[in-house]
Amino acid sequence: MMVKQYMIPVYGLLVKSGGWQIEPTGAEGEKAVPEAYRVPVAEYLAAQEVA
Repeated sequence: MMVKQYMIPVYGLLVKSGGWQIEPTGAEGEKAVPEAYRVPVAEYLAAQEVA
């Protein structure tokens, strides 16, 4: 899967809102960021924390 740059902030917002997880925990019905986007989204969120 090719990472689309415009989706990184979208997934970041979903994670920050609490609706999605970066890593799946196995909980029933949870939504997790697709595997290819996990590192870019984590880096995006880390950069947001610093700013």
